[in-house]
Amino acid sequence: MNLFDQGHGPRLSRRRLLTLAGGAVVATATSVGFAKSASAATASTTTDYGIDYSDASLTAGSVAAAGYGFVCRYLSWLPNPKVLTLSEAQALTAAGLGIVSNWESDGLQSWQSGVPADPYSQGAGHATEAQRQALANGMPSTRPIYFSIDFDLQPSMYSALGSYFDGVASVIGRSRTGAYAGYYVIQELFNSGKIAWGWQTYAWSGGNWDGRAQLRQVQNDITVAGHDADLDQAMAADFGQWGGKGGGGGGGVILPSWPNITDGMTGPSVQAAQYLLRYHGASITADGQFGPATLSATESFQSAHGLSVDGQIGPQTWSALIVQVQEGSSGDDVRAAQVELNRFGYGLTVDGSFGSGTDSAARAFQSAHGLGVDGQVGPQTWQMLVGTGSGASGGGTVAPPWPNVIDGDTGNNVQAAQYLLRYHGSSITADGQFGPATLSATESFQSAHGLGVDGQIGPQTWSALIVQVQEGSSGDDVRAAQVELNKFGYGLAVDGSFGSGTDSAARAFQSAHGLGVDGQVGPETWQMLVGS
Repeated sequence: MNLFDQGHGPRLSRRRLLTLAGGAVVATATSVGFAKSASAATASTTTDYGIDYSDASLTAGSVAAAGYGFVCRYLSWLPNPKVLTLSEAQALTAAGLGIVSNWESDGLQSWQSGVPADPYSQGAGHATEAQRQALANGMPSTRPIYFSIDFDLQPSMYSALGSYFDGVASVIGRSRTGAYAGYYVIQELFNSGKIAWGWQTYAWSGGNWDGRAQLRQVQNDITVAGHDADLDQAMAADFGQWGGKGGGGGGGVILPSWPNITDGMTGPSVQAAQYLLRYHGASITADGQFGPATLSATESFQSAHGLSVDGQIGPQTWSALIVQVQEGSSGDDVRAAQVELNRFGYGLTVDGSFGSGTDSAARAFQSAHGLGVDGQVGPQTWQMLVGTGSGASGGGTVAPPWPNVIDGDTGNNVQAAQYLLRYHGSSITADGQFGPATLSATESFQSAHGLGVDGQIGPQTWSALIVQVQEGSSGDDVRAAQVELNKFGYGLAVDGSFGSGTDSAARAFQSAHGLGVDGQVGPETWQMLVGS
């Protein structure tokens, strides 16, 4: 038996297992879906295959000459010779190689001797440094970062791991959060909605592959130009890459949030969810009406997949429901994709057959929305399909993700955040320039409110800063709302007085964005204002 295919066996690191196995462990061609030698001489000449390595002396020219299309390179605490540098990133890009960013301090292997007391803060700390290094190396701010779990992490640690990835997402956003791990951990993180990106290794996977993972590490200990490396296979056009010719996948597009579909709602996204529930075994009618039968089927699905049983189809349930479909696929999963594509005017017959017409529609949708164009309706395309526009009526309008506002940024969101910091007691000028004073005020606010202290105004900090304002309110919290409303052309005087003019603007904004129209700038209106 392959030492890696023991499921939840002894918790040894991948490198330690390689040592015990004499470095002879390889993936079989049938298990990874390709029949290529892992040697440099016979590597794929497309961007479907790449390598990950820690030896920074391996040159970009050697990697490109070997026929690989991308590299996965490391971020970690400094000093560390394996960490990607700006000069190396520039060389890789010049050689036409895409770059995937991966954080690995110790691959969380230290957890084997004890889970940290505050995994959320650890995740936020790792993400803060990972993002700092990645941006310094030229990574676009919209690209994801993978975080390594480089041992056979056990189910008893899943709760702590979820908290760790909540910390990561608090810094870089959920839509940019990825994980490197074996099958069982990747499955758990996708199912629980903690990650949007997966890089699965065949280690600790028992021969299983999660179809939602955009990357697969399929073989260890190959040699490229005399250097050790591991072989990776891209499973989607966009697997988080940036940089050279292999780095354009998805263009760094920011995906919308998954919607929340609940009892009583109607529409195409309800029908798509019903078809997906049918694909997973439910005996319900896909009529686009969320009634008692759909509620019961949703609760049964959630229970069977270890999800919170609330009967609502939100981010975690969508992530577990979706199935990658492509030309040649057939069934209710394809019907779900066809229903969603038809929301955008493609006029497909909902017949469950993924033929050339559905393939053309999927490619057209991907192109129109800045996704990698491969015709495969995988996790990124599903999220863009389901999360874009209004796919269900009866409430539940989905606001965009909170932005991440950081040192050096300028503009309305910075000024609004400054006014909110002033409302909470800070003595700073609200000038729309995120400089040292705003950084210090942000850190003080985070510390006082028990948040991860990173100086960045991300989702958790926004959620703590915002204050509901409405007609009759006055002060810096109102000024923050007026600044945000003025982003949309309402031309309000930023005077801190929530009068009839501000009330009218708030109602007009709410109506235009599908929100409940009450003139109150509460959490959902704030998120739509700030995130749009």
